[in-house]
Amino acid sequence: MRITCAAILFALASSGFLYLLPTQPIDRSLHSEFRRWQGNAYVIVVKYPLRHLREARLYEDNKLLGPPNSDPQEIWVKGSGLYRLYKEIDETAPVLMFSSSDNTDPNTNGRTYRLE
Repeated sequence: MRITCAAILFALASSGFLYLLPTQPIDRSLHSEFRRWQGNAYVIVVKYPLRHLREARLYEDNKLLGPPNSDPQEIWVKGSGLYRLYKEIDETAPVLMFSSSDNTDPNTNGRTYRLE
């Protein structure tokens, strides 16, 4: 009985301690490898929650890209920083389709990308 009570008290104290820790900000950097889709377009699954997909903005080394919500065919053909963030009905996470500002491979061009 004492061991059970001690275990419960320990669990409660641990939970309370974790509650007091400050929350960590969400890292919005895109770290995974970008998968080449077609032409100038690359895709990546976004692994953090986005409440308003249409309002999210893509940055390349702190430079705003866009326009957002571009037509996929324009992203493939034209590139130049166009992007589209979408979520299919059968998918659990949003997908970003984009091109770098100069149509280089985002895996090797040395730039960082983030969504806000």
